[in-house]
Amino acid sequence: MPRRKKEPHLLLRKVRYDRRGRVTHQSTWIIRDGERHVATGCGVDDFAAAELKLHDYNIAKHAAKSLTGPNQANHVLIADLIAYYLKRKEDWIAGMPPERKRALLVQIGRLNAFWGGKNVAEINEESSLKYQRGRNKHSVRSELEVLRAVINFGEKKGKVDKGGRSLDYAMPAKAKSRVTFYTRREIALLVLSAYRRKDTVHIARFILTGLYTGTRSERIERASYIREPGRPWVDLENGVFYRRADGEMTPANKRADPVRIPRPLLMHMRRWHKGAPGRPGSRYVVEYRGRPVSPRKGFYTLKGKIFDKERRREVNRHTLRHTCATWLMQAGVSISLVAKYLSATEKIIEEVYGHHHPDFHSEADHAFSRGKAGRMDEQSRQKRPGQSRIDSTDDEDPA
Repeated sequence: MPRRKKEPHLLLRKVRYDRRGRVTHQSTWIIRDGERHVATGCGVDDFAAAELKLHDYNIAKHAAKSLTGPNQANHVLIADLIAYYLKRKEDWIAGMPPERKRALLVQIGRLNAFWGGKNVAEINEESSLKYQRGRNKHSVRSELEVLRAVINFGEKKGKVDKGGRSLDYAMPAKAKSRVTFYTRREIALLVLSAYRRKDTVHIARFILTGLYTGTRSERIERASYIREPGRPWVDLENGVFYRRADGEMTPANKRADPVRIPRPLLMHMRRWHKGAPGRPGSRYVVEYRGRPVSPRKGFYTLKGKIFDKERRREVNRHTLRHTCATWLMQAGVSISLVAKYLSATEKIIEEVYGHHHPDFHSEADHAFSRGKAGRMDEQSRQKRPGQSRIDSTDDEDPA
């Protein structure tokens, strides 16, 4: 029986030496596809970047397939539609931040593994529930939303004809928005604890930036004080954080508009970038040993030292964004300004954070507090004197 061919995968090529024992080639990650070896240019410490190279390779390889034959739903394979979607959205995907790009491609991989061999007509409640079995509802909902986007895109471009029928994705209910936020005391504990150790100073800078600007984690950890391609830019001279890299395209629900840097944070950032005697300045907002890094693991460890088990489950890095929005609402900042500041819609801000605003339902409160609720103008009272409207009934005997 012939051996099944392996999918393209990463392989670590060992360091190579010449006859005299001198290093000629450093250890690097390569992509192995059967007998073919493709260089990634990523060193042994750049596994995350090598993974993205592998995803890009798979896209280029599979997206070359063309959709041919009948376009009826029971003939078109979902794998072909996924490949078509990836090809047409290639520029959009390439412009994504690395973390988000990696997450999307992982979702595509899971979808392709289960749905790839099925045709579009096989998307129904039974198959969808089978796909969801034993999975986290939030994760599986996100994946099914991607699948729906793929199918709808294919239909829009004429690659599949559903015959007027609607597909049943059996989508799990959307989880309620998390509105947990940090208190001032908790923020102080996090920042002071991070500053106490030399190897966690970058965590403190991440916390302060997330708190003051409400920017998503992936954009903070990529941001640079020097304008460079592919990175968000912090303009220290004018005090503006350009949260989207030049030319980067973002979806409507993940906007990243420029934001003014509050003066307290701006003063910190200028000092971080300038450095101090005997200590060089930073090029990146979240920097460790001269390189931009993700604070994910460090933040997880830090919160584990400060909070109890229950609180650790409630909060994470994204809670900084919730905290920024909540504190601004509590301070009485208008909903429209908070929405612009966080690059969100007014509807989302009002639904998720509106109850924190001092004016939340204030008119109803005033109506009851001032005794206006339940009273009527004299001109609108019923003709019979002495009878209030609240005492009358709708089913009085007309006789």
